[in-house]
Amino acid sequence: MDQESLLLVQVKNGDRKAFELFTERFWKPIFHLAYRFSGSSQDAEDLCQEIFLSVFRKAETFRGEGRAFTWLYRLATNICLNWKRKNKEKLFSLFPMEKERREISAGDNPLFRMEIQDAFYALQSQDRILLLLKKFYGFSYDEVGEILSIPSGKVKSRLHEAKNRLAEKLKDTNKEGGQSWSA
Repeated sequence: MDQESLLLVQVKNGDRKAFELFTERFWKPIFHLAYRFSGSSQDAEDLCQEIFLSVFRKAETFRGEGRAFTWLYRLATNICLNWKRKNKEKLFSLFPMEKERREISAGDNPLFRMEIQDAFYALQSQDRILLLLKKFYGFSYDEVGEILSIPSGKVKSRLHEAKNRLAEKLKDTNKEGGQSWSA
């Protein structure tokens, strides 16, 4: 069992210090996930508070069979998706506040970045979350499957379809702007 999973087991047993350590360890990546959903630092802070409160309340549901990180991302994703349904006017933020590793390169062209973001927003939320988890966060197919509670084989096919839908939306952008994008 990895160190984070051991911490979560301690949280499950009511250890507040372990909860503080767990929160410190995962606050930043969860904040970035929440920021991508909300597009606002304040909303992301609020979502993080709700997510970590849920961690404390729902720690007993962690069975220790998978990684704590995967369990946390499943919980965080569900809370963010519920928040998103309640706040439809808010958009995912495709481009993070900090420079992170990402597969999509929009270069320094703000117009191209905006076109990619518009195409991304036009996707269904399930397509967006698949692309975020796999392409931006780098989760494995199995981990994405655990987070979204679907078999990894389905993750592969759904991700392939999501990339095709995004590429289709960007087809005209590639021709007009001279920029290229690859899924």
